Amino acid sequence: MALNSCRIYYSCMKVTPEYIDVPISRWDEDNWGVTLEFFCNATNRNTLFSHLVPGQVTEQENILGKPTYIDTTYNSGNTLRINPLDDIGLDNLRNNRVIGVKSISDTFITPDLFSIKIEGKRVNIW
Repeated sequence: MALNSCRIYYSCMKVTPEYIDVPISRWDEDNWGVTLEFFCNATNRNTLFSHLVPGQVTEQENILGKPTYIDTTYNSGNTLRINPLDDIGLDNLRNNRVIGVKSISDTFITPDLFSIKIEGKRVNIW
């Protein structure tokens, strides 16, 4: 199975957002939930873990019945913008997403390779 890539903006509220590009092995969506799995080096893994505060996502009450999720750090400390990269196929199948991270976990593969799993909820901040 060929892996597709995406760009993960981990400081998406900054004027000049910072990001990492990673090969995606799984991108599942279920209603408002988003699950990503990818491989990255130790530097990118440490960067993600240091810029996120997992679990700071909450659902707001909405009279229209459509759930609304917000990042309760209120400073983008838990918000990721996920963009499929062009000309590799994933951009035709997936739309850009902004997610609030519910959980992030890693699995050690080699000293400089980790498998990362991020679970979150789609947030609408733009």
